[in-house]
Amino acid sequence: MEIDRTNKRIIALLEQNARLSAAAIGREIGLSRPAVQERILAMEQSGIIQGYHAAVGDAAGLTRAVLFVRIAERPCATALAWLSSLEGVVSVLSLAGEWDALATVALPSVADLSALNDAIVASPLISESRSQIVLQTYAKHAGSR
Repeated sequence: MEIDRTNKRIIALLEQNARLSAAAIGREIGLSRPAVQERILAMEQSGIIQGYHAAVGDAAGLTRAVLFVRIAERPCATALAWLSSLEGVVSVLSLAGEWDALATVALPSVADLSALNDAIVASPLISESRSQIVLQTYAKHAGSR
């Protein structure tokens, strides 16, 4: 499936707010509601859009952190998949540069974050990991430019 500029705009809007209606997306990008619905359905069927999620605010009381990770083996795919499967891991980004990956996590407590850190550094897949607790999240809202 072709990911043209219009599809990329739809994806970006859905990433900001997965609850946007097709009509609202259409108004934002200049397409009809049925045209947006067709594009979204095609992207879902091709696996480009793999699901929708709730963006949880700071009021949920979760301990949020980012983990910078160096992977011990190449290729990195096995380690990245393992990281993404861990309880509390929200996303894993594969990076080029000093660190191999960045994981974002949301856990019930600092003790849970400590246990996750221990599990990660104990893995033979990982050579180093450093975590930073997130103090506050600032998110761009849908419709903002």
